[in-house]
Amino acid sequence: MRRQLKLSNIDYQVLASALRENSGYHYATRWYLDWEPLPYQYAFHHIPIKNTTFLAGIGSGKTASVSASNVIDCLTLPGFRALNASITAKQAELAFQMVDTWRENISRFANTISDIGLRPYPTITFWNGSTYEFRTAGQGAKFIRGSEYDRINYDEPGLDPDGEAIRVLRGRLRGKRPDGSSRMARMDVTGTPTAAPWFRERFENGLRGGQFATPETLKYYRSMRITTYDNTHLTPEQIALIEAEYPPEMVAVEMRAEWPDFGISTFPHGHIQACVDRDMNDAMEIALRPENGMVKAGYEEEEWPRVGHVFWKTPVKNGHLYVMAGDPGVDVPPRRNSPCIMVFDITKMPAEMVYFHWASGKGSYDPFLQSYKRAVEEYRPLAKGIDATGTQKALADLGFEKVGIQMDSIHFGGQKDELINSLLVALTSHDLRYPMLSGLISQLQNYNRDDDRDIAQDLVMTLAQIAYLMRRTAGEARVAVPKKNNFFNRLQRTSNAGRIR
Repeated sequence: MRRQLKLSNIDYQVLASALRENSGYHYATRWYLDWEPLPYQYAFHHIPIKNTTFLAGIGSGKTASVSASNVIDCLTLPGFRALNASITAKQAELAFQMVDTWRENISRFANTISDIGLRPYPTITFWNGSTYEFRTAGQGAKFIRGSEYDRINYDEPGLDPDGEAIRVLRGRLRGKRPDGSSRMARMDVTGTPTAAPWFRERFENGLRGGQFATPETLKYYRSMRITTYDNTHLTPEQIALIEAEYPPEMVAVEMRAEWPDFGISTFPHGHIQACVDRDMNDAMEIALRPENGMVKAGYEEEEWPRVGHVFWKTPVKNGHLYVMAGDPGVDVPPRRNSPCIMVFDITKMPAEMVYFHWASGKGSYDPFLQSYKRAVEEYRPLAKGIDATGTQKALADLGFEKVGIQMDSIHFGGQKDELINSLLVALTSHDLRYPMLSGLISQLQNYNRDDDRDIAQDLVMTLAQIAYLMRRTAGEARVAVPKKNNFFNRLQRTSNAGRIR
């Protein structure tokens, strides 16, 4: 229910000073958000060019920059419409969480908000009719079509391999506000550098001295690179602790906001992306955040900031065939030795991911065992794989008995080369279908079989097991089914019995 609001004389004075022509942005952020912008955050708000690209290191204050800038625009311009969009809803809603924290803690700011809606996506309505929305764009920005906005931020755009959403979102920046004034039409693109070519080209277009920059491109694009080290609110100790967690190549990308150099990776990037099916992300979005409020059963997801999805589950389908694999571990994503379980539907090709759990071990194998058991009981896979080498073999022998999992798992000790070869064939043949899972894609892109001693690879090895099992199991099923014998039924009975035939 909307509140009737009345601002004070001081509010009106602060808001008047915050208009861009009056250069009082920092007065408004102090008054309403108790937040003092750093010089580059002030500059970001005042960029006069309407296509901006903001490369950001971890902890550089990117989310605060975007959130505060859009909030002040909403407060000062009646009927202003702002949108924070991303590949996933969770990423898009990070800005909402920041704005909502300001609302909870600062009464002067809370008094400017007349309404907050959470379904089907968070929307904040301000005292003057302005709105700030936070939602997933969907593949090709399919969820944003038909609306008009003053300003859009496309968050973590590097997860979008082709940049089609940018073209659609740009088309939403048009029209007039209720008072007849023209909409601002500003498109911000903010995030960590990735291998997406369009993202790098857009950045270079707006960077003086950039590879693709010309006097013409600089009329329409403006870019800035802000590193972790630029945030003077971080202490040297805090920065050192972050550095200690990252290998050198991650420091370059995640902290210095430099474009990644994957070197000679084992899996071609084009084929990795060809197996990504963004429609799966959109189906999850529709199932969990429907317009009619009726959430579909059997769909689950969990996503962490900067880590991405750590859990993904779609419903079991009667009569379908599944294989599963697991890589035990005791650490926490995205660190190496974090446990992982995957299940794929192999009824038809390409095989489709239906269960993904990048679990938090927190020093124990129990989270892995419990998730593995859940997947076995729900999907009744034809084959269960586990990377059981060294101490992990003891886990398979003893831990599985503890939680009541029948011991028919295929152990892959000493078969690493064969597993990687199976995955390479599956990826280049596009026999796998998985949603946009940033952790999985990152590990695949960074993996080099000739030098994999110090890189996280648990997700790679779990997917490699899946690819191996597909060749050994799904291949037989696909050949046998057209012969009209009862091989399919025998496989299903075998699955239900918990054995491999």
